[in-house]
Amino acid sequence: MITIGTRLRGFAVLFLFWFAVATASAQNHGSRTYFNQDIFVAQGQRIDNAICFFCSVQIEGDVAGRVLVLFGNLNVTGRIAGSATVIGGNTVIDSQARIGGSALVLGGNAVYETDDSISGNAWVVGGHLSPISHRHRSPRRLSFGPVLFSGAAIIAFLLLSVLFLPRRRPDPA
Repeated sequence: MITIGTRLRGFAVLFLFWFAVATASAQNHGSRTYFNQDIFVAQGQRIDNAICFFCSVQIEGDVAGRVLVLFGNLNVTGRIAGSATVIGGNTVIDSQARIGGSALVLGGNAVYETDDSISGNAWVVGGHLSPISHRHRSPRRLSFGPVLFSGAAIIAFLLLSVLFLPRRRPDPA
């Protein structure tokens, strides 16, 4: 019989495996992967990818690939060729900044100055997506506010608790 403790250990092992693979694959020449140490890409500097766990990333230069920030903030005044993902933090995108792919923010807010700053889609789940300029809003920008996100999280928690609660077996009396 598989218990909840066994499942949690399995999820922990799976997360650690994913973390190790993400860290190893990001260690290409020019990529930066940091844990609890901020990443700063200066103007005129170019790196491949930026992955940051429990820290923040400031991009004034160029990132040729993707940016992933887990529990930190992202501030972009330079260029990101790929996508940008922020989980548990906020994102600020300057008017001169460019993100070539999509931008995803989970559990935080995003502020951008122009629609030209993000080439792909922009999604914010659990926060607010706030354009500085209100001239015209692109249909490729979507925000699920904290109330909707909290409701979805509660429903997901209830469904998971029903699925993972141990079931009582009838006594064979």
